[in-house]
Amino acid sequence: MNMINSLFGQFSPDTILFIPLQIVSCVIAVVWSLYIFPTNFFSGRISYIWTTVRLEAMKLLFQNGKKTSAPWITTLTAVFFIILSVNLMGLFPYAFTVTSHASFTYSLAIPLWLSVNFLGFFMAFNSRLSHLVPQGTPSFLIPAMVWIETLSLIAQPIALGLRLAANLTAGHLLIFLLSTATWILASSPIVSALTLVILGLLFILEVGVACIQAYVFTSLVNFYLDQNI
Repeated sequence: MNMINSLFGQFSPDTILFIPLQIVSCVIAVVWSLYIFPTNFFSGRISYIWTTVRLEAMKLLFQNGKKTSAPWITTLTAVFFIILSVNLMGLFPYAFTVTSHASFTYSLAIPLWLSVNFLGFFMAFNSRLSHLVPQGTPSFLIPAMVWIETLSLIAQPIALGLRLAANLTAGHLLIFLLSTATWILASSPIVSALTLVILGLLFILEVGVACIQAYVFTSLVNFYLDQNI
């Protein structure tokens, strides 16, 4: 029981004066996203690096997007950098990854999904309804197809939020288990060193996962947006 508590205790945020510490990471992420637009706050090489990162991220995210989705570029870019910042800050020691909790991921996924779908039904109601019945569907299968397509539509925000939380939770659990094994096996230098090497490689992999999951989340929202406009 104690092992289970210590294993999942890393997902319980620490508090200072009853204020969760994840608020700090969220504030930092939001402030970071305020510099999506060109700014004179930074100067010299820092400004050049930030501008390059920002532009390359926008090219990567919206390379296959429609022109009609241009008004959403700023919002989706901000979402990308917020998720990316929170994911990366969660890899620091004694930090808490907010995106490993479904309550946070769904608070992003559901409003964004509702927004793009409401926009789609508002702009092209008949076209959106026609998506519930694929072209060429036999008449006797139309009621079943409507139910199937409706369920697949409802499953989109569930999968969107769950994917982000599950991937980060699994990675953090592996890091915790390997770091614990490295400490326990300290009496055997060879095995401990091998475990430490694997832990380092896993940490590098988790940095990649943190970036990829931010990209996947934003790209899927952009994909849903393209389907609705």
